[in-house]
Amino acid sequence: MPKAQTLLIAGLLTVLAFLPIGCQKAPLKPVGIAADELCAFCKGMIAEKQYAAEFITKDGFVRKFDDIACMVQHAKGKVKKENIAAYFIMDFPSQQWVPAQEAKYVKSDKFKTPKDGGILAFKDAAKAQALASQYQAALISFEDLMK
Repeated sequence: MPKAQTLLIAGLLTVLAFLPIGCQKAPLKPVGIAADELCAFCKGMIAEKQYAAEFITKDGFVRKFDDIACMVQHAKGKVKKENIAAYFIMDFPSQQWVPAQEAKYVKSDKFKTPKDGGILAFKDAAKAQALASQYQAALISFEDLMK
């Protein structure tokens, strides 16, 4: 086999070996909240980040919310669930973003959230359980919220 053909074949094999890596999508990440941002549902200022939530649609559009209840209502009413690529919530104690499906939620009328949704999110299930017990509140999953 001529040297040029060998080099061409080797080059093509190299490109093909790395092709699947280049086609993989990076995991979606939450987007930070700026100081003057408004909730996509109720249009209130997102001032208390420990209650914040957001989702990213499959076309890359990010919708941010000042209350988990606002996100739930918006997702149920304005956007088809199959068009949402990822949901994120703010872990109440740490104020760090967490994929919504990984969190545990505590719901109670005693919790005064921005739009009175009364839902707090926790990355740590034990902390969620402790708070639910303390307030005789409901401990729920993301799937339950979205029903």
